[in-house]
Amino acid sequence: MDSDRFGALWRRAGGGLDSHPIFDLLTDHYQEAHRHYHNGHHIVVCLQAYDDAAVAIGADDAVEMALWFHDAIYTPGASDNEARSVAWFQELAAGQLSGSFISEVSHLIMATCHTDLPVVSGAKFVVDVDLWGLGQAWEGFFADTKAIRREASQLTDEDFARGQRKFFEPILQRAHIYFTSHFQHHFDGAARDNIQHLLDHLDSKVAWQ
Repeated sequence: MDSDRFGALWRRAGGGLDSHPIFDLLTDHYQEAHRHYHNGHHIVVCLQAYDDAAVAIGADDAVEMALWFHDAIYTPGASDNEARSVAWFQELAAGQLSGSFISEVSHLIMATCHTDLPVVSGAKFVVDVDLWGLGQAWEGFFADTKAIRREASQLTDEDFARGQRKFFEPILQRAHIYFTSHFQHHFDGAARDNIQHLLDHLDSKVAWQ
């Protein structure tokens, strides 16, 4: 992760000149030993996808800030990771960033729960970036799935497969996997193929580890 990039964003959003303590805290979280997918590499990949898409969609500091913080708190199996990430971001940003910006970023982080369909443009953007990996080549998609499986070591293979179906089957039922025209055009077909391929093989002897 790039401290200079984070610092520039923090200052554009109204934060103080010395963002290094906050960046160091972020880095500590994303380097936790139990993270195999929701780590610093995921944030780097998200920011690369954001940069590519921003050429067509337009840059959005709130979206970028939400990407930095959306997985800051991550406990495998917990249902409130995003809410706790929001609370932590709000604690760090209080007194530095404007209330309206903090509120917007908080709503965007919560959009990455993927429980409700995004409505506003910023939420569509951040959700599509977070799900970018669904549309990569199969080898990368399956490598990410195996990394997520390692994070869920408390689950049996059967329970993990059940969770994957619960997450992916509603996504397949949508007219489009993604919510912005940029991601639909570039990644929708590959994402649909990857998801279907995974679901077709969940009952086989898949080597997750």
